Amino acid sequence: LKFLVCFSMYISKKVLKHHFDPRKAPRDAYLLCKLQWGETGTPWIHWVKNERYHAEIYFLEKIFKMRRSYNYVNCSITWYLSWSPCADCCRKILKFLKKNSNVNIDIYVARLYYIEDEKIRQGLQNLVSLAEVTIAVMETKGKVSHYTFCLKNFIQGGAADDSWTVGFQSEITKNHLKLKDVFEVSRL
Repeated sequence: LKFLVCFSMYISKKVLKHHFDPRKAPRDAYLLCKLQWGETGTPWIHWVKNERYHAEIYFLEKIFKMRRSYNYVNCSITWYLSWSPCADCCRKILKFLKKNSNVNIDIYVARLYYIEDEKIRQGLQNLVSLAEVTIAVMETKGKVSHYTFCLKNFIQGGAADDSWTVGFQSEITKNHLKLKDVFEVSRL
């Protein structure tokens, strides 16, 4: 059963709706990932749930190593996280990026993990100071709807139902302002 969980590219619609609702605070963290080698490589879609490892660490230490390309082509990773990274995950992502200069990571989060904690704030600031890292709150509308992308790409059959995000915007706006505050402080 764990083998299927670790190597399936789809999650259930129920899991996506529950764990990526910014108004809720579920215990588990999920990482939905799109990984692409080079400009023309076929994107690889995958997801991870924190069990023995934090989802980010599991991806970097287990999944990335399995999918690694040894021809040193640039690699673009896009993560959709149900929670923003903790301080330890920020340190490990930073260390990973220093070892893998051909990788960039775009991180979109549904909610912020203990954002008032100074170690977490510093970890996020350190990450976003790198040119290879983008961190933002998942959006429901605008140029790109991260929620629609996740629904279409991580749910088998790719449902196109945006109604489940009704009511998210006020929480998204709060999270966006909190994250902006973290990053503005880092630029002073």
